[in-house]
Amino acid sequence: MSGRLPRAHVQLQCGLPVQEFSFPPAACPRPAPAERSRVAFVGMRVEPDVFVCQWRGDFENGEVNRLHAEGFEHPLLAIDWRTQLDRHSLGWVCARRWNQLVGFLNVAWDDGAHAFIVDTVVSRSARHAGIGTELVSVATQQARRAGCEWLHVDFEGHLPGFYLGACRFAETQAGLINLQTSG
Repeated sequence: MSGRLPRAHVQLQCGLPVQEFSFPPAACPRPAPAERSRVAFVGMRVEPDVFVCQWRGDFENGEVNRLHAEGFEHPLLAIDWRTQLDRHSLGWVCARRWNQLVGFLNVAWDDGAHAFIVDTVVSRSARHAGIGTELVSVATQQARRAGCEWLHVDFEGHLPGFYLGACRFAETQAGLINLQTSG
């Protein structure tokens, strides 16, 4: 085994109560809704493959910085994610395992019809368990709920199977200027 986790049982929290579901749908019985304290793993036995996905979930800047550095393979930075997200984002999705941040996605927007998925990242230890797909699913649901008409994403060349396949984005034409290398 390559150290990858099996597809996970995921709890989705978009406020109270928690909505729970599993990946793949037939693999795990659907548990009863949990209370918020159970989501925080208080007094509850949690299996290693249980993840909690929360829209606009609480986080510390340092944990997002560590996850971002790991996922995008850059040095650890001291970004003030809280301020950035409060200013520019419709919301974000946090995925936690054992109360540790293992997934993150930011939904920037124009305060109107367009929302933009950026900074999608899942820790190496939690990849290939359905977490990234669920992060995008939660973002899609919440952008729709906010009245957005379009959800945009751009991605690196090795990710079309994820975004165009698993997440069901349509392929479009787009343009890009690298501001660091162009004059």
